Amino acid sequence: MTSLKASMEASLPLYEIPDDDLVGDVLIPAMRASKEVRIAAGFFSSRCFAQISAGLADFVANSDRPLRLLASPEISDDDREAIDRGLKTPEEVLERAARTLIEGARISESALVRHTLDCLSYLVASGRLNLRFVLMVRGMYHKKQWLFQDDETSCAVHGSGNVTTRGLLVNGEQMTVDRPWSDGLVAEQRVALLSAQWDRQWENKHPHSLTITAEQGLLLVGSSRVREDMPTIEDFWQAWRRDAEAGLEPALPPGRMSPPEHLLRIPRGMEWRTGPYGHQGRAVDAFLGAGGRGVLAIATGGGKTKTALISATQLQDQHQGPFAILILVPSKPLMLQWADDVRDFGIEPVLPSLTSSSNRTVLLQEIRASLGGSNCRTEVIIATNQLFGRDAGLRETFADLPGGALTMLVADEMHNLGTPTFLTATPDFFQQRLGLSATPIRQYDPDGTDELFGFFGPTAFEFSLAEAIEAGCLTPYDYHLHPVVLTADEMDKYIELTEELRACGRFSADDGRTMEANPKAERLLRERRAVLEQAVGKIDLLAALLRRVPKVARTLIYTSAKPAILASGRQLDAVNELLADLGIVSHQFTNAETSRSDARAILDSFGAGDYAVLTAMKVLDEGIDIPQTDTAFLMASSTVVREWVQRRGRILRKSGGKTMATLHDFLVVPPDPMSAEGVTVLKGELRRAEEFASLAQNEWAPGGPRMVIGNYEDLIYGSGA
Repeated sequence: MTSLKASMEASLPLYEIPDDDLVGDVLIPAMRASKEVRIAAGFFSSRCFAQISAGLADFVANSDRPLRLLASPEISDDDREAIDRGLKTPEEVLERAARTLIEGARISESALVRHTLDCLSYLVASGRLNLRFVLMVRGMYHKKQWLFQDDETSCAVHGSGNVTTRGLLVNGEQMTVDRPWSDGLVAEQRVALLSAQWDRQWENKHPHSLTITAEQGLLLVGSSRVREDMPTIEDFWQAWRRDAEAGLEPALPPGRMSPPEHLLRIPRGMEWRTGPYGHQGRAVDAFLGAGGRGVLAIATGGGKTKTALISATQLQDQHQGPFAILILVPSKPLMLQWADDVRDFGIEPVLPSLTSSSNRTVLLQEIRASLGGSNCRTEVIIATNQLFGRDAGLRETFADLPGGALTMLVADEMHNLGTPTFLTATPDFFQQRLGLSATPIRQYDPDGTDELFGFFGPTAFEFSLAEAIEAGCLTPYDYHLHPVVLTADEMDKYIELTEELRACGRFSADDGRTMEANPKAERLLRERRAVLEQAVGKIDLLAALLRRVPKVARTLIYTSAKPAILASGRQLDAVNELLADLGIVSHQFTNAETSRSDARAILDSFGAGDYAVLTAMKVLDEGIDIPQTDTAFLMASSTVVREWVQRRGRILRKSGGKTMATLHDFLVVPPDPMSAEGVTVLKGELRRAEEFASLAQNEWAPGGPRMVIGNYEDLIYGSGA
C-alpha cells in the first residue's frame, strides 16, 4: 500500500475546478493511501461516489476505520431514503449489497459507479460510513474539507467545492491542498487547526453549533422538506422536548449530557454599559430600579429592542423560575425583526401571528405546559397588537399561568396601544410591564396618554435623538428644505375647507389631530391637510431633484396616505410612475406589502441594492430597520411630531461605510403668504422645518435650512402676523 506522502507527491498546491483534475490527482490517490478519512460538507450527494469510486473502494477494503462525514441536513430525498434504509434495515441492505456491489469479497469499483445510492445504504448499514449532521442557530453548516491520514502523516484539501458531483467537477470552485511534509510550517499548522476544528465539531464541543446523529438528523431533514428551510439547533431541541414530554426518552446528541437551558443570555461581546450604547445599561438599571414597570423613551436607533431584552434577561436571572414574556408590536415586519434579536439572545421565539387559529391553540397549550413546573425556563412570544386584541386564547395563556411563573409584557411603539380596544381591558395580570417608544406621548390625546402611563408606569429613562447622534448611535444628517407654492385651485380648496370647519365650530389652526369629537370636522381636517400633502408642485420638484443625483440609491420616499382631494389618483402612484419614467428601480412598501409573505424579502432586496428606492405612505414610520438607507424625501408630513421623529430615524441608523444621511423636505408655501389662511399654512409648515433643522449638520450653512426658515419667518412675523 502506497504511503500518503508518496501518493501526493505530484499534487499541486491549488486546484481550480473544472480546469484541474482534483479528483484524479488528489482525492483518489489520497483515499487509497489513507487509514482515516474525515470529510466536512455544506452540501453532500452520494452521486459523487461515482467520481471517487476507485479511491473509495480501496479505502473501504484497506482501512479498518469508517469514513466519517460531517454535513448539513441539506441532502436529497433519495439520499435521505438511502441513509434511512441503511439505518433501519441493515440486514436487507447488506444482502442486497452482496448481489450488486461486492465482488471478490470487496466492494466493486464499477458497481459503485452504477449504484451510488445502494453504496450509500451499504456504507451506513455496514458501519463503514459514520455520518453526523451539523445544525446552526441560523443558516447552514457550510464547510468543505477533506482530511486524510495514514500511519505517518496527514494532509488537508479545503476550499469552496462541496462534496457533490458539481462541486468536484462542474462548478467554478477553488481547492487548496496542504501537505505539511513539503509545504512548510504554515501548512502544518493549518492542517493541525483544521483537524482540531473538525474533531471539536464531531465531538459536539463547538460553542455555536449542534452535532446530531444520522438518525436524529433524518427526522429533521424530513420536516425541512415540508417547511422548505434549514433545520436549526432550536428545531432539534423543540422536537427533542416534545418527545421527552411524551415519555419517549429521546436520545441526546453525541457527547451531550443534557439539553441546553431554555433561557435568555446576553450575547457575548455586546457592549451595553460602555461605549456608544452605554445608555442601555443606565436604562436597564432605571427600569429594574422602578420595580420592573415603566417606559423607556429611547430614540429610534438607540437600541430599544436590545435594552428590553437585556432587562428581561436580568429579570429572568433574578426570578430563577418559569418566565413568560409577551412582546407586542404594531406590524409583522417589526415582529420578524424582534424575532431575529430574540434568537441572538439564545431563544427561538414563538410567533402566533404566523399560525392558523387551530395550530395557535395547540402552540399556546404547549407553552402553558412547558411553564407548569418550577424549573428555570423562559418562553418568548411575539405577537401583533391586532392579534392580542382579538385572540382571547393568547390573553388567557398569560392570565392562567401557575402562580410560580413570572410574566412580562413588552410593548414596542407603546403609544399605539392608547386605543379603546386595549385600554378598556388592560391585561393587568402581567407582573412586569415595559413600554418602549421614541415618542410615548400621544399627541392630541392626553387621556389616552395618561391611561397608558397608568398601566405601564412612568417614564423610567429618556434618551433623545440629539443624544443618540452625539453618542454615535445614529448618523449625522443634512437637511434640505425645498419650497413648493400651492396653485390657486389648491389654495381655494384649502380656504373652502377652512370655512366649512368654522361652520362646525372649529377655529384653531390645522393641528393634524386624528381623533375629533365631531366626525364631520375630523373629515374636513383630514381633507384640508391632504391639500397640503398632495400639492401638485411636489411631483415636478421631486423629478428635478432626482435628476440632479448621479446615482439614486438607498432612498425612501414618503407620500401622502390620505385619499386624493384634487388630484386624479394617489400621490404614491404618481411617484411610482415618475420613478419608472426616470429608469429608477423601486418598490412600494405599504400595508398591502406588509401583509404578504414576501414583506421581509422586499426589505432584504432593498438593503442589498436590488431596489434603489422604496416608496411608502405610513408603514415605514415605526421600527422597521433598514440601516443602509441614507436618503429620504418627505413628500408629505402631517403635523404629528411622532411621525417626524420616526421618519427621520429611518435614515439615521448606523451601517457599514455610512457617515452621513440626507433628508429632503417639501415646504408648502401659499400663493399669498400674508393672507390670514396663508399665515396659518406657513406657520404650520415652519414648525416641522424648525424641528428637523435643529439637529442638522448644515443648519447654519449658507443656503441651508435655517436661512430658508428665516426668510419666511421674517415675512410673516416681521409684518406682525
